[in-house]
Amino acid sequence: MGRKKLLYLISAFAIAGLILFLFIYSPKNENKFILADIKVEIKGKIKKKVAVRKNLFTHTLISRFNKTDTLIFLGESIDSVNVGDNFLKYKDSPFFYVLKQEKKVKKLKYVSIPKSILTDENFPKEWKDSCKTAWRSVVVDN
Repeated sequence: MGRKKLLYLISAFAIAGLILFLFIYSPKNENKFILADIKVEIKGKIKKKVAVRKNLFTHTLISRFNKTDTLIFLGESIDSVNVGDNFLKYKDSPFFYVLKQEKKVKKLKYVSIPKSILTDENFPKEWKDSCKTAWRSVVVDN
């Protein structure tokens, strides 16, 4: 093998190794989605349940008041809501509330917070304090 080909081969392995290293050891971006889910405010009425996979209902279409409709992932909480229920997700909260047509209010988990995110510098201190008290039920081991 020529010297030039050997140099190209070593360079290719070095670049591949660097890419693999960055892929494995780069910080995860999942925290930004959890932060966004807590910060968002959604108020509306459940328009319909949606199955993004065949026969697996996990999402709801929310008709928001004075805004465009939005599709929301509810996962296991999908069984606790019905079409026509009012949906309230307050800003800076990991919970959402469903006002049933019979005027009953249900408080449900909107997002789970892994314990590892509590050490994230972007996770607000007042939320960290809430995770020890009122939000304790949404904190999960990872």
